[in-house]
Amino acid sequence: MKAGTIWREPLLHFFFLGLLLFLLYRLVAGPAGPAAEEIVVDQARLESLVANFEKTWRRAPTEDELQNLVDAWVREEILYREGVAVGFDLNDPVIRRRVAQKMSFVADGMVPENPSDAELQDWLTNNLADYSIPATYSLRQVYIDPQRHADDLDTVLDETLGALQRGADPASLGDSTLLLSEVSSASSNDVARIFGSVFVESLADIAVGEWAGPVRSGYGLHYVKISEYAPPRKPELPDVRAAVERDLLNDKAERINESFYESLRGRYTVRIEAELPDG
Repeated sequence: MKAGTIWREPLLHFFFLGLLLFLLYRLVAGPAGPAAEEIVVDQARLESLVANFEKTWRRAPTEDELQNLVDAWVREEILYREGVAVGFDLNDPVIRRRVAQKMSFVADGMVPENPSDAELQDWLTNNLADYSIPATYSLRQVYIDPQRHADDLDTVLDETLGALQRGADPASLGDSTLLLSEVSSASSNDVARIFGSVFVESLADIAVGEWAGPVRSGYGLHYVKISEYAPPRKPELPDVRAAVERDLLNDKAERINESFYESLRGRYTVRIEAELPDG
């Protein structure tokens, strides 16, 4: 075949056109980047993580905190890449963090909706202390302000207790206060939120149905009459089913999410091109 005939061959034209397009692409795209399965934590990235931490906490991170920052960024980068790989970034202007969150939601969707009664009971048995039912009280109190009666406090206390024991109307005794004069079927936690923990601890020494005191609180002194008391008890599943189900599902979600991430993490190698400063 003559040289002129060879240059007129369409296949040869196609070859040179393809070569030209490839060279043009390499010119525009620049050199090839790092391998898709490698994550590089370089000095600039490390300094950025440190700067953001210092801006938030007004101090430098410790060695453990810095390692946690690096681990969190690597985690986010992996979830971001995986999210992009499945197209979560298409037509979506949000930043990489939102894409990483979307990948986390994939794992969240794997959590079973309805755990069995056996699972719930097993969780309750293994975490019984978290669901103990506190004591409940129905009580009435009469408040005495020690500062108001600094000169005759003992006399006021004796007269108030005597009047209560004789059947006087509690509303007519004591000093004015914004505190509740009466609570009904309130848990010890609720009572503590109103009057303080010292007040609740003193209730253990008061017999039901009798005026007693004075009981000290952060506000002053009180005479107290307990009309009903139910001691703390271990819960049965029907008592705390909603809380147990919520906590069990949250625990499963965390474990599945972590397992999901670890399965992705195993596909990557992380190379840190920076020196971690001493803590």
